Amino acid sequence: MIRKLRQKLVAYATLSIFFFLLIILGTINLVNFGMVADEADAITLRIAENGGSIGGKGDVPPNPGEQGQGDSNRPTPSDPGGPGGPEMDASARYFTIAFAKDGAATIVAKNIMDETVTDQAAIAWATNLKGKEKGWTETYFRFRTYAYQGKTQVTVLYFDRELGPSYRVLYASIIGGVSGTLVSFLVLIPLSALFVKPLVASRKKQQRFISDASHELKTPLTIISANTEILEIEHGETEASKAITKQVARLTAMIKNMNALATMDEGVKPVLGSFDLASTCIEMVDAFQGPLEKKGIALQTEIPESHPFNGDETMIRQLLSILLDNAVKYAKTQAEFHLYTNGNRTTIKVKNDADVPEGSLDRVFERFYRSDEARATEGSGIGLSIAMEIVKTLGGRISAKGENGFFIIKVEL
Repeated sequence: MIRKLRQKLVAYATLSIFFFLLIILGTINLVNFGMVADEADAITLRIAENGGSIGGKGDVPPNPGEQGQGDSNRPTPSDPGGPGGPEMDASARYFTIAFAKDGAATIVAKNIMDETVTDQAAIAWATNLKGKEKGWTETYFRFRTYAYQGKTQVTVLYFDRELGPSYRVLYASIIGGVSGTLVSFLVLIPLSALFVKPLVASRKKQQRFISDASHELKTPLTIISANTEILEIEHGETEASKAITKQVARLTAMIKNMNALATMDEGVKPVLGSFDLASTCIEMVDAFQGPLEKKGIALQTEIPESHPFNGDETMIRQLLSILLDNAVKYAKTQAEFHLYTNGNRTTIKVKNDADVPEGSLDRVFERFYRSDEARATEGSGIGLSIAMEIVKTLGGRISAKGENGFFIIKVEL
């Protein structure tokens, strides 16, 4: 149990760190890309306001080329060379295509090398974009569609130099986020042992207390039981002696169950082996026929002739004993026992009529939990908790529910 707790602690803490880094780094990159997009939109807006070219002449430069390559001359929004500033004429790389009403396309301006985008490619590209307003296209290109002098124009701006640093920040964020999560995971593994150390000490004290208390209670219970037998021999059985015997048996069973729970908490490993589960079920059901008949409970069984199974037979017998004993204690008039295969899992279902609410009743597996109806019986509220621990140890699932006046426990192994 402590091992599983450490695993959950490391997993949850690592996930928390991962999502924290994701939110922080994701926000930084979203803001960064948003600022770059705003800068690009400011340039395409100026081009649109000038009829398709930065200079507003609307002509194709005689020698279109990728000028202004140096970062030191790159304009910024806050200086004269910023978006729409005079120095942008030399550095902005873009093309503008105009579409007449009949669909004919003409190049309004093209300040980008043919090696990057040819005239034919520019027209085809703009044709695909003219139905959209603005946005990114082909990763590094920002476009805007607008109307000018009765024509639809599309301007596509090549913004790789401005986007390059943003992508470097994104890649660094991904590497940093993954590395930070991995480092946190490796650091949390040894730290988790320190975190659960007080819990380990507390559980050891609790188990020691249960063991010591059980040992100390056995002696007075044995003396009480022996003295009760002597009184019954000398004076005969009375209501008082029967009540004492009954309560001694109840306390003895409770101590036995508490020791079993303490043992399960220590992480008992199942001893796996092959056996016929159907024969084991039949044997256990036969052992409970007497108590069932004594209480007038009719038992129906559905058990196949053979059911090969690989597991811990001792644990399975203890599980079956708990489930059948629970049916004996709480059934009103009838009970059912079913063993069958559901997909690739072996299913054991025990069903008995009882005054229970509809829906899930998984609270019955909590330690010392007892419903109002159960308080009138001799149970201690520990048996089904042990059943749940057994099923978990065997790697299965157990559930309880109320349905049409029946209490149903289903175990899947």
